[in-house]
Amino acid sequence: MKATVNGRQIELEPNSKPYLLKRIIADGFDIFLIFALFLTFTMLIMKTPLAETYHRHFDQYTAIENEVKEAHASDPDAIEAALQSNSEYQDEWFAANLYGYLLKAAACFLAEMPVLLLVPLLNRRRATPGKLMSGIMAFSERRQSRMTWYQALFRFLFVLLIDSLGLYLITGILTFLLVPVLRLTQMLLNKKNKTICDFLTGVTMIDALSYDGVN
Repeated sequence: MKATVNGRQIELEPNSKPYLLKRIIADGFDIFLIFALFLTFTMLIMKTPLAETYHRHFDQYTAIENEVKEAHASDPDAIEAALQSNSEYQDEWFAANLYGYLLKAAACFLAEMPVLLLVPLLNRRRATPGKLMSGIMAFSERRQSRMTWYQALFRFLFVLLIDSLGLYLITGILTFLLVPVLRLTQMLLNKKNKTICDFLTGVTMIDALSYDGVN
């Protein structure tokens, strides 16, 4: 099939996969956008009543930590041993981290929902902002047409629960650096440049100019 690019016609195979560089740029833009939204929503949530419990536990375990440091100022090993044996400190530290994680989970949901779900559902390519910019669309292999709404929803939930909240629980803020590397590694391991999420949802990314769906 023929497509016009920059005023000239080029030959494209129907439903051709995009160049790998376009995938990298698209994913990179989406992740940067999500990161910026995540930081914004985190700062906003931390200033709301939702964060009061977190701040209370944080202040309490920090106060205990400071007292122990003053009592054992010249002995780091003694400070560590005292904190490890202090059950009140351990409880407050755990509670602060638990509530902090839940608040960040809420910020992550608010950051990813518009980028990974709302925007794809509102455009015919079923594409995220980065993929719209790069001329990429999501293609349902089973239906031989554009990705369905339920596939878009499943992709959003997979990324939110596995690539985001699950990985963040282990690596923290480094998640935003690790996800692009993991996705690139997954794409390089197969001819269609598909990620695990693509395989699970039955979706492949194609060049929007090459789209030739049965519907």
